Amino acid sequence: MLRNLILTLSLLGCVNYSPATEMLFVTEEFPPFSYSRGAIASGAFPEIVNLVCTQLKWHCPIDVLPWRRALQHAEDGEVDGIFTVIDSPARRDSFYITPMLSVSRYNFYTRRENDFIFTKPSDLAGRKIGVYGPSGTSYILQEKLKNVTDIEISLITNNQRLLLMLSAGRFGKNGLVVLNNDVARHLIDHDRLYALRNAGHMASTSYGIGFSRKKVTHERFSEFNEALIKLMDSGQVGKILKRYGLEQAK
Repeated sequence: MLRNLILTLSLLGCVNYSPATEMLFVTEEFPPFSYSRGAIASGAFPEIVNLVCTQLKWHCPIDVLPWRRALQHAEDGEVDGIFTVIDSPARRDSFYITPMLSVSRYNFYTRRENDFIFTKPSDLAGRKIGVYGPSGTSYILQEKLKNVTDIEISLITNNQRLLLMLSAGRFGKNGLVVLNNDVARHLIDHDRLYALRNAGHMASTSYGIGFSRKKVTHERFSEFNEALIKLMDSGQVGKILKRYGLEQAK
């Protein structure tokens, strides 16, 4: 009834009714960057997206999905935006990408009784390595290991499961995993996986927000991007990241 009344008044020119722009985002379980709390998307990046959308007066629901499904929806243009994304050629092909918001690191982790320390890619020959993927992490790992032979890489679709498998010895006596250090810090504390340790730094990375080239116009992306940059310049984005123990990208 109310909808019919609004429509009638709009047609008569009595009401200037303009529904809010809706932009649907997808993300993954990637704490503290993003995670689900009940049915609500939480974490640093959902807070940033919500802040930008509030500034623009947009309605921006966020769904937390398994990464493969989230990425497929975004690549196919079934949703508008996705995070977290790295700035790689493959992601640039599919998405308009905002400035990088947070800088982080990929490290190797192992059980404490394993005395391995990573110093160079050839150190990894003959080892089994678990990694969250397919993802930005697995992409960078494969780039690092292009010239190294006799390595078994196991793709695991959940970071928490990855660390639990390592703790249980599922990757063997000399097994390793590669993980974002901020995610590892969060999960090791959350699940009390104190039998695990950092075994060396592999690479640095940065994360931003991607917008589907199949669904979002460049003009709409630019609206979001400009509002985001203003919030970065004002220090509000940095304050959100700091509350989650994350480092803002320069």
